[in-house]
Amino acid sequence: MRNFLKMKQGRFAEGHCTLRVKMDMQHDNPCMRDFVAYRVRYTAHPHSGDAWCIYPTYDFTHCLVDSLENITHSLCTLEFEIRRESYYQLLKDLDVYQPYVWEYSRLNISNTVLSKRKIEALINTGFVTGWDDPRLHTIQGLRRRGYTSSMINKFCAKIGVSRAGNENITSYKKLEFYAREELNASAPRTFAVLDPIELEIVNFDEVAEKRIEACIFPPDKTKGVNMLNISSSVFVDRDDFSEVEKKSFFGIMPGQVVCLRYGPFVVLEEVIKGADGSISKVKVRAVPIPEKKVKGVIHWVSKDNSVPAIINQYSVLFNHENVLE
Repeated sequence: MRNFLKMKQGRFAEGHCTLRVKMDMQHDNPCMRDFVAYRVRYTAHPHSGDAWCIYPTYDFTHCLVDSLENITHSLCTLEFEIRRESYYQLLKDLDVYQPYVWEYSRLNISNTVLSKRKIEALINTGFVTGWDDPRLHTIQGLRRRGYTSSMINKFCAKIGVSRAGNENITSYKKLEFYAREELNASAPRTFAVLDPIELEIVNFDEVAEKRIEACIFPPDKTKGVNMLNISSSVFVDRDDFSEVEKKSFFGIMPGQVVCLRYGPFVVLEEVIKGADGSISKVKVRAVPIPEKKVKGVIHWVSKDNSVPAIINQYSVLFNHENVLE
């Protein structure tokens, strides 16, 4: 007790001594031998500041806090299963309420990490901006990226829980699937072009419909429509244009009829290039509605009626999908 008081008074250096729980040094479970209860740490606490220099360990406090807070079920990941015996032993020795302890496989999502320690290291080294970086799968990061609680809850409900091991990895694409599923029903549509290339309709006067009706929630027009004004020059994504013929390419290319979504059908007429050889404009001709179904349908924005926008695109945090904790 005198030595423990000295620990509390800050008279020992970090690592010089610890308070340990006397149990059974011959026990088969190493967590049941004499685990550390308190250790010396000269680190300011976020709440109490420098008032304390001794801090309790996880093994000592986990079971006690669960009991004091009347936790019904304490859910852990599988690596803590070995600590279940010491968890119950301490509560039994103190003759206090014992919650249920259940261990499950850890959730690992591909191409990212969920470990708080690893995330903190990424923040400290400057790879991400903070806990709310939208590339992270923290609650703050997912919220900033646009995920709703219902998307996350449905993802968790569908993948379920298991005891199959901590090495299993769930693809991040499953989480994105449930996001798209909800957005499909709740997000009104608009057109945006990220890498624009100008398209000039050379016979624009022959286009019958210059004010186009577009579904807000396609394909159901009953949920509302937007009226789009098409002009003689529109912007399309550069990826939707090819100067040469390509197999299985459904965008604008020589000889292929393409539909500007909700608008006219067009075919390539001419490619205008600058002095440096870069494409400055693509000329197309509006054509009658083909008898054969057209596979290529591309989005566009009117040059005269578009507005500039800032678009944030986020990819995965790590290129390798198997990043275990």
